[in-house]
Amino acid sequence: MVVKSSDPNYHLKELAEILTELRKHNMQLSSKKCVFRVGGGKFLGFMITCRGIEANPNKYEVGTAMCSPQNMKEV
Repeated sequence: MVVKSSDPNYHLKELAEILTELRKHNMQLSSKKCVFRVGGGKFLGFMITCRGIEANPNKYEVGTAMCSPQNMKEV
């Protein structure tokens, strides 16, 4: 779960609402897996940055490094 906002006041409101919903449904978060106040990082194979959600460069480097097929057999 990712909670992201540009306005700190709005962010706290949204975070409180999400935590209230979790409590309402008797769901708990693992303290070992929770991270707060992070500027960015990897999440489910994507990169979360200040610009938004981007593809993980490690995942698409393989496709961009491939050579174009030179004949019908390679296709």
